[in-house]
Amino acid sequence: MVPATLKAAGGHKTKTARYAELTKAGEGATAKGSKQQLALLLLKSGPVSLADLENRGISRSTVHSLAKKGLVRLVDLPLRRDPLAGLTPVKEAPLQLTPAQREVLAQLTRNGAGRPKPMLLYGVTGSGKTEVYLQAIACMLQKELASIVLVPEIALTPQMTERFVARFGNKVAVLHSRLSAGERYDEWCRVARGEALVVIGARSAVFAPVPKLGLIILDEEHEITYKQEETPRYHARDIALRRAEMHGAAVILGSATPSLESYTKALRGEYRLAKLPQRIAGRPLPPVEIVDMREELKSGNRSIFSRTLQAALRDALAAGKQAIIFLNRRGYSTFVLCRTCGHVMRCPACNVSLKFHSTLAMLCCHYCDYREPYPSACPACGGRYIRHFGTGTQKVEEELRRRFPAARPLRLDADSTARKGEYRQILASFRRGEANVLVGTQMIAKGLDFPKVTLVGVITADTALNLPDFRAGERTFQMLTQVAGRAGRGATGGRVVIQTYTPEHYAVVAARKHDFETFYREESARRKELGYPPFGYLVRLLVSGGVEGNVMKAASLLTGFLGTEIEIWGPSPCPLEKVRGRYRWQLVLRGDELEPLLAAAKEAANRFRQCAVTAKVRLSLDVEPLHLL
Repeated sequence: MVPATLKAAGGHKTKTARYAELTKAGEGATAKGSKQQLALLLLKSGPVSLADLENRGISRSTVHSLAKKGLVRLVDLPLRRDPLAGLTPVKEAPLQLTPAQREVLAQLTRNGAGRPKPMLLYGVTGSGKTEVYLQAIACMLQKELASIVLVPEIALTPQMTERFVARFGNKVAVLHSRLSAGERYDEWCRVARGEALVVIGARSAVFAPVPKLGLIILDEEHEITYKQEETPRYHARDIALRRAEMHGAAVILGSATPSLESYTKALRGEYRLAKLPQRIAGRPLPPVEIVDMREELKSGNRSIFSRTLQAALRDALAAGKQAIIFLNRRGYSTFVLCRTCGHVMRCPACNVSLKFHSTLAMLCCHYCDYREPYPSACPACGGRYIRHFGTGTQKVEEELRRRFPAARPLRLDADSTARKGEYRQILASFRRGEANVLVGTQMIAKGLDFPKVTLVGVITADTALNLPDFRAGERTFQMLTQVAGRAGRGATGGRVVIQTYTPEHYAVVAARKHDFETFYREESARRKELGYPPFGYLVRLLVSGGVEGNVMKAASLLTGFLGTEIEIWGPSPCPLEKVRGRYRWQLVLRGDELEPLLAAAKEAANRFRQCAVTAKVRLSLDVEPLHLL
């Protein structure tokens, strides 16, 4: 909640810089030299730092000469480390709202007596949810109330921030973990002093110290990144609802694919349900074509790209348009295998297959960042027939260059955006048209608006579908619908091609029709039958340690403390059974009410922690887990 520098410095970490300001004598004065005259002119609007004056061609000696004449004085003033310093967006006026947008805004401001109910804003991709956010915030600013806007990924903050700064100028502050310590401290202080009444950031920004809170917005409220997986575990949505309750503030949960939990609460009347069912200017949602990759293989096409996607790419590039190619795997290949003995190269600490990254010529683990060189011989049998299999974003980028001479691809994933500012540079380059194909992972699946993108291709829809997790269908539907929504946002329309090995899956079928309500009915029926959330509650107890025998023994002991009146799944090894050198076993408690599960988990954990075996293992509790991996 609090910047580290604030704690370390005991509450004081302000950076100062040397500024020049006019004295009384200097206010109406003129000077002989053109540089001195320019300096006096610039200082009329207020103090200017010596560094800024130097950037304008005014040397320090010129300023010192003016100081000797008594026209200027030098002072040390706090220097703001501004994360938005490079932004120069054109001032933007509010847009004309559609009747549907006006109705949503009216609902929000039409609060009766008592605390306002949270609003679930269900709007299709491109329906103008962001404009509703902006005008809702403007209403709050008129009442001198602050607003917090949460986005699911730090990567999305630059695009969102540009629009908000264009509308609200220096009233905007950003808070997220990619800022430098100084930037974060200065922004936090601006918010706490009430200077910035619009705060944008990732999940931790929900704790922004705004003095008078009027509104909290969670954009893409369905995203799992709003849940913090490390201690302290929290879900930003829960914190937002609690803070709003404490301050009497409004909450907007916005999404084109609401989480089952939120949509169920809206249907039960716990949230207000507002809808934006159509795109702005009546633009249609892009048609989606499903390609069965099993048929492609039968017909002799062994390429990453189906014939349909190849033809669509050629058409888009020939017409001078842009395309987005989505694949939820970074790297070059998904595993490396010895063809003599079948040995798969695995991470020694995590027991997951290592991914080949061609730019580094290394095998990398995406869980603990372990790396090793590409082997010349198999470590198991000494064989030399070693090959990498599967497809990652690097391989897709390489294939695009090879197959489509007109393609100028850019890659957007965790590897290509490792350094600060790279994400913004890649998107700016794509927006300017310097590249015509953007290849990426989930970073490109949401929130991006490029009018020239007429084609979206999904290399494989099956990545999330095959995870051993009860939310796999929901994740897949959300991901496909969100990425499909990047196409056809301009006047020229667009199309989407989804490649899959399971075209008959209900999540894929519903995504083809952009049909959230049919998907909701199908998924709800399955969850209800099994008592899964949102029709039941889960609490996960995770035991981990360096020696598998100790972990198994501890998990078994923990089970004995839980009693027999609660439904228990396990103990069993997690699907990711070893991560960062620690073996992982889990117990999952299920029930129709949360309180009895919490009471049982707390009591079992307290008894467990008094046992000798706990010195060798770690127990963590996850209430309402978002996955069971």
